[in-house]
Amino acid sequence: MTAAQPAQTNNSNLDVQVEALGQVRRRLRFAVPQAQVAIAFAATTAKYASKVRVAGFRPGKAPAAMIERMHGVEIRRAALDDILKAWVFKAIQATGLNPVGRPEVESVGELARDKPLSVQVMCEVLPTLELTGYEGAALTADTVVADADDIEEALEQKARDRAEQLAVETGLQSGDEAVGSWSITDEGADAPRETAEQRRFVIGADHVPYEVNELALKATVGEEISEDRPAEGTLTARKVTLTIAEAHRTEIPKVDDELAKDLGHADLAALKTAVAEEVAADAAKRNLEARRNAAVDHLLANNTVELPASFVDELVDQQLAQSFGHLDEKTLKSLGRFFQQMRVDMRKNTESALRRGLVLEAIADKLEIAPDDEAIDAKLAELIAQSPSRQERLKREYGNQQGRDELRRRVRSDRAMDELVKLATYTEGAQKTLRAAKAPAAPEMADEGDLDLDHDHDHEGHDHAHGEHVHDENCNHG
Repeated sequence: MTAAQPAQTNNSNLDVQVEALGQVRRRLRFAVPQAQVAIAFAATTAKYASKVRVAGFRPGKAPAAMIERMHGVEIRRAALDDILKAWVFKAIQATGLNPVGRPEVESVGELARDKPLSVQVMCEVLPTLELTGYEGAALTADTVVADADDIEEALEQKARDRAEQLAVETGLQSGDEAVGSWSITDEGADAPRETAEQRRFVIGADHVPYEVNELALKATVGEEISEDRPAEGTLTARKVTLTIAEAHRTEIPKVDDELAKDLGHADLAALKTAVAEEVAADAAKRNLEARRNAAVDHLLANNTVELPASFVDELVDQQLAQSFGHLDEKTLKSLGRFFQQMRVDMRKNTESALRRGLVLEAIADKLEIAPDDEAIDAKLAELIAQSPSRQERLKREYGNQQGRDELRRRVRSDRAMDELVKLATYTEGAQKTLRAAKAPAAPEMADEGDLDLDHDHDHEGHDHAHGEHVHDENCNHG
């Protein structure tokens, strides 16, 4: 749609023509009434009159015509600035548009006290989408299948979660954590070529000198130990001295009846049954996520979603400020191409996440998805159950009205994806185990949940960019 249309407004003195240029750009044309232009001129002239001194007149008493002859350029510039500040906002209000980013004044007509002032403004808005192609879509989604090894791995993880750090004095082993001081001095040298003071390290780690690792296996905590090493390859003969101040060993309990009872189960068999159910639920959740993602990806592939560049810039700037806001200008400059490439990558990820968020908002609107308070309470309870240690923070973050509005958007997004899944048909793609599905992937810069589509939204307690929620292990959307 490119035709200019008059905006509906309660202000009979302001007729705003709106021209849609694509999904997100809007051109506004309007004329500031002559009477308002004259008022702005008079007010600006009065300000200058009160500040400047004119020979023969008391301050503020010089004729307006004289003040305009003396400071005409400055008065015109200041009057225009005041007019635009007030009337661009009024014009946008009259249209009912909700722009993102700052409007851009493209042109103004002749500025004269006795004429209306024509103004042309460009602004960007979030797109209003009419989506197609999702009903009856034939999609393919990979499938996660949990097997016996996945259950064993989950049991072992529960044992690792119950691990204890035990202090050790002698008989140190590779993998023990230690705090030690050492020196390595070449034969005939006046000073050590390498020293460390009270360094925390893992015995056997690659970044620790191998002589120190070998000596640590013979050490006793609290006692100095030294060893003369003969020449080896390109290394000269040298003396290695080590003192370990403390050492700890991670003790992982066995997967047995005792562990099961510690975890609240009758015996190991009962624990295995519970773990099998957890693993199956995890696989089912991932399969749902795969179908959700396939549905949203299909939607994006079959519908054009334009993005307001100013809004994307704003989101990226906020993310960069969070990551680098504590650095000074010199340090930022030293990052050079790394910083610029990060910005490019972050913008790409932000655009992808914003498109996903917009199409889900559009689907939720079309299907009239409106979560009630009970659904919001259930979502908060779910987040707390997934992360009990963050219970107080979650309650504080989502306890106010704005926080609950965030949760409502998240529930809407989840339900919109579920409706997309129901409207499509699926064939199984590649199968993989739960272990493979859990393998770390490259981190994402943003997720549609991180992008607050209500750009006026801001509330206390958030540590994310313009955001809907903290993107962490509790996220359960695409």
